[in-house]
Amino acid sequence: MIKGGTIILLAILLLGLLVFIFARNIGKISGISPLGENESPFNEQISPPKENKSSAATSENLRPLFHDGTLIVDKGTYLVNSTKLTLNGNLIVNGTGELVVKDSELIFLQDYNQQYRVVVTEDASLLMENVKLSTGSKWFNFYYDKRAKATLNNVFGDDCCTPWHGSSDNATFLIKNSMIGLTVNQNVNVIAENSSLFFELVLANVSGTYTLPQGFMERYDLEIVNNENAMIKISAKNSEFTDWGATLDKYTDITFRNSKMTIGINAGSDWSRPSPKVQVSGLKNKVYDDYPLEVDTNKLRLINTFVRDWYPQAWNGAQIEISNSDLADIANSGQDSTIIIRNSKASIATAREQVTYKFYDSAIEGDVIAHDDSKIYLYNTKVKGKMFETGNGMIFVNDERI
Repeated sequence: MIKGGTIILLAILLLGLLVFIFARNIGKISGISPLGENESPFNEQISPPKENKSSAATSENLRPLFHDGTLIVDKGTYLVNSTKLTLNGNLIVNGTGELVVKDSELIFLQDYNQQYRVVVTEDASLLMENVKLSTGSKWFNFYYDKRAKATLNNVFGDDCCTPWHGSSDNATFLIKNSMIGLTVNQNVNVIAENSSLFFELVLANVSGTYTLPQGFMERYDLEIVNNENAMIKISAKNSEFTDWGATLDKYTDITFRNSKMTIGINAGSDWSRPSPKVQVSGLKNKVYDDYPLEVDTNKLRLINTFVRDWYPQAWNGAQIEISNSDLADIANSGQDSTIIIRNSKASIATAREQVTYKFYDSAIEGDVIAHDDSKIYLYNTKVKGKMFETGNGMIFVNDERI
């Protein structure tokens, strides 16, 4: 027989358990586990977040939080404050969602380069202030499109290019006191101040001669009418231009003079002209005194311009064959295109969709990754990184499946 005191004790224990479970559930947002038993650094804000006057956070004063899987912020405003947030998955901010990160560190875990990414899209916004971005030296991308807005103040990654930020459509950026590498495409607008900047320009239906600045500039403005009805705008004050890149997408006639950069050239970007074939050789890391190059619909001329490395990109059934060249990432081709590389070196090789890569007598510094239905063939080619197959992707070494 259960006595009255025992019943009361059991009731108290049951009530405590229910309160514990309720507190844990209250602390969860979008599947994020709470920091403590009833506490989470993610807090929904009805009004804009209050100004935080604290200095940039250090590892010693940050609260740890781990999230496994995709994290989605699609409405409302969420705040990450004074937290070391480790993410093992994608981070997506979409709809009308707003993600605010202050005095924190974001750590992106990956098994291989570009396994996950951050996407800010539609009418979403990202605000980061006093934030360190850590990728473990693996390639990682932030991507902004549609009408996304990004405000970055005192934001630093592992270096100028890791993570890398990419943008298109009508994305807008306000960058202050930060070190950022950013691809700008279509109708992107960038305002920067007191920052270290590496810009990559994606150009379509553009003609002209450009000299891209190096070093500190009190003021620099660049406007390029791009793809006929769009305009790339960059306005920078008191900033350091560490490097430049340019991707010639289609129907370009560009001269770069007295510049220092990385160059990408596309084949197959005009969908009305499928399956073009291109052969190029001798794309080297060097200063070009006066060098012309034509690839598919793109014309390039370099005058007294240093090129660090090159990256070919193929689309719409295009085939590009390259030999004796210094290449960056072989990573952004699509559909059923083919890239053949001989006697060259590349940073990484990442294939998607139905793309085929063939490397002969070459060297790849980083990872080799085959996604989707892609195929990568390696013949007498050294790979210093790791090799991964995801989806239906396949990698062959001397005709043997890894």
